[in-house]
Amino acid sequence: MPTPYSTVHHAAGYDPERCDGSDDDGRERLQRRLEQAQRDNAAAQLHLQRLVREVRTLRSERDEARRALEVSSQNTLFELARAAEQKDGEAGQHMRRIGVISAMIAEALGCSNEYCELLCDAAQMHDIGKIGIHESILCKPGPLSIDEWKLMREHPRIGAGILSAFRSSLVDLAAEISISHHEHYSGAGYPAGLSGDAIPLSGRIVGLADFFDALTMDRCYRKAKPDDEVLAMIQARRGQQFDPRVVDAFMGIVDQVILARDSINEIEAICDLPDIHGDWWMAF
Repeated sequence: MPTPYSTVHHAAGYDPERCDGSDDDGRERLQRRLEQAQRDNAAAQLHLQRLVREVRTLRSERDEARRALEVSSQNTLFELARAAEQKDGEAGQHMRRIGVISAMIAEALGCSNEYCELLCDAAQMHDIGKIGIHESILCKPGPLSIDEWKLMREHPRIGAGILSAFRSSLVDLAAEISISHHEHYSGAGYPAGLSGDAIPLSGRIVGLADFFDALTMDRCYRKAKPDDEVLAMIQARRGQQFDPRVVDAFMGIVDQVILARDSINEIEAICDLPDIHGDWWMAF
């Protein structure tokens, strides 16, 4: 005869003979779910790893394509700068000398080696804007008229405009140099009439390097001046046309500068001088 206790539990559907079996089934189902969750998680991790590898590959390919485009653009700009030089009666030596001399001055000023290397390349595009000036003005044997001089003074803006269409640390510095290398420390230069430290350091350095190199080399419209005469002119313009610190740094290494200049010219006389990028100090 069933007890009242057992009667109550049977009425509620409780079966003591099946209790243990139901618990086992529940644990098995739970175990299967856990194992499936682990498999799903492992599969998700593998999928995520594949996605990460694919993203890294795509980024690498993108960066490689960007670098290739940047190199191609820079090579195009160097060729354009050479074409501008040829219009001005030069054959590429001037831009190479300016690059090396500017880097040497920057080093003497205590600039980082990275900056010196970048400046060596960027300075070579300083006169790229002359591509927009007619040869009749660039190579005129006599003095320029007022209108011709106004046109000539536009070449820094033209150069900066050309370079602004490209984006890289090198081209950005080249654009800065193009627009500022004819500014004077006193404020009497062009095109913006900047003065003192408002003129970018790159422009102050290249302005002096350009002055020294241009006057000590033959041009189609005049003969070269002696080095000593040009050095005296630079000293006389210290604090006026040129930053005193840049002049002092230049004068401290002028013997090495002249050696570098002459070495570039000698090499150019017997063979095509390779483009000077990076190891500018190896030019002499």
